[in-house]
Amino acid sequence: MGDPMERRRFLKVLGVTGGGAALLSGCGIGPEPTEKLIPYLIPPEDQVPGTPTYYATTCRECPAGCGLHAKVREGRVVKLEGNPESPINHGRLCPRGQAGLLGLYNPDRVAGPLERTGDGQWKPIAWDDAIGRVAAKVKGARGKGIVFVTGHESGAFGELVDEWMRQVGGRHVIYEPFAFEALREGNRLAFGTSAVPWYDFANARYLVSFGADFLDTWVSPVGYQNGFARAHGFQAGRDASMAKFVFVGPRLSLTGMNADEWIAAARGTGSGNRAERHRAPGTRVRRVQGRSRGGGRDRGPVPERRRHRGGGEHPQLCRGHGR
Repeated sequence: MGDPMERRRFLKVLGVTGGGAALLSGCGIGPEPTEKLIPYLIPPEDQVPGTPTYYATTCRECPAGCGLHAKVREGRVVKLEGNPESPINHGRLCPRGQAGLLGLYNPDRVAGPLERTGDGQWKPIAWDDAIGRVAAKVKGARGKGIVFVTGHESGAFGELVDEWMRQVGGRHVIYEPFAFEALREGNRLAFGTSAVPWYDFANARYLVSFGADFLDTWVSPVGYQNGFARAHGFQAGRDASMAKFVFVGPRLSLTGMNADEWIAAARGTGSGNRAERHRAPGTRVRRVQGRSRGGGRDRGPVPERRRHRGGGEHPQLCRGHGR
């Protein structure tokens, strides 16, 4: 048994702990809020305590739309994995899809409808109230200019939005940070359908990629990785010869590292501008016309530095193109 606690020592310990608690409270660090444990006296039909439940869903971290299996424990999603029956990812899932739970449990995530107040703040409102307001706004603006903004939608949801906009006289606007308009236009010219195509890498025998990093971030990387693995590997029931892959690009990306041959294109050659390919970064290009002082012909683009009003050299150089 230890020594008995003296009165003076007891007061010292009490003062230290009390001051520490006050300091933590002043910093905004306090005790955790009290939570009540509700026993499963009448549990939900699809929930068994201690036994996970799996739900099939779709990943929306990128427009590819890979199939998911969400592992749920006591009503909370705890893990995401690829759906083996999905024709896109065949059970595989990229790190971005694995991190989808971070967005689900983000404390700043918008979990319901909000109304902007007069002072610029956001106030939660009920779903019925929000749906009623949206219906009234759509009815009042019918035929006057309604725009529905979404990301790249390749499934039934995109068709639903298109049909709804046709009914109310609006437009479906697709916002894409990395736009696929060139793919859509090329597919329309070649096949008559303005849509982002799906490339069948699995049945290809010779692949040539001009800057398309399809093994990393391009369109549907997980699906294309599966197809490329089948085309570029030995599989049972297939021809023994592997497909050859040539990658053309200025950077040795993940796709370029997996190529049989990497052709390093010069920086800026994709612009088609000869002056752009040879100028220094941060300079504007001007073209000198006529004959030069040495009697020669047009010397082509010449780097030019912009000067500010004070006559000195501007610290930042402007960018531009030749004629």
